[in-house]
Amino acid sequence: MLKMILILFVLAVVIYILIKYLINQSKHPSGFIGRIMMRIWNKAYLPMAQWALSVLPKKSYENILDIGIGNGASTAYLGQLFPNSQVRGLDISTEAISQAQQRYQQENITFEVMDVSQLAYPDNSFDLVCAFQTHFHWPDLEQAMLEIKRVLTNDGLFIIACEQSKINYYLSDLKERDAFANYLNKIGLRLLDSQRQAVWVYYMVVKQ
Repeated sequence: MLKMILILFVLAVVIYILIKYLINQSKHPSGFIGRIMMRIWNKAYLPMAQWALSVLPKKSYENILDIGIGNGASTAYLGQLFPNSQVRGLDISTEAISQAQQRYQQENITFEVMDVSQLAYPDNSFDLVCAFQTHFHWPDLEQAMLEIKRVLTNDGLFIIACEQSKINYYLSDLKERDAFANYLNKIGLRLLDSQRQAVWVYYMVVKQ
């Protein structure tokens, strides 16, 4: 009996360590495992990005910022969808940016290692900012939102799309639409629209 309890305890510890490792890889992918996970994530979540972008108002977006890009699939899609636009993809992970640069070499896209809480861009730089399956991982959500607000043009759009379950787990205080709208209002942003499709949720945000 004692032996069985010990085995179960060791198994529980191993599973806990593995889960923590995978969660950390989702935030900062690195090495062989990080590369594999980025390929899986981008394949799984690209349809979500495509759905979110299909809801956008049909107009030109001269400068586009894609935040938390993994291996760059969403940025490449933006570059194809808006061939006359300049698209920047950023990620805090050097491994992610390295993979993106190797995989995608379109003329109208560039990739940069950068922290969303400290964006190295001038004010009013982007007509469209996208964050797919990433904002719930930002260590300082409010500071990141304020930085996005700063670099967004006055008539620009900020698009967020992710799994609802991730918001429920990581941002439980903001899982309801009204709660998120109130949060945005306090920092000078406005929730213009939100939609659900299956397990995905989409937010369209503008400056107040």
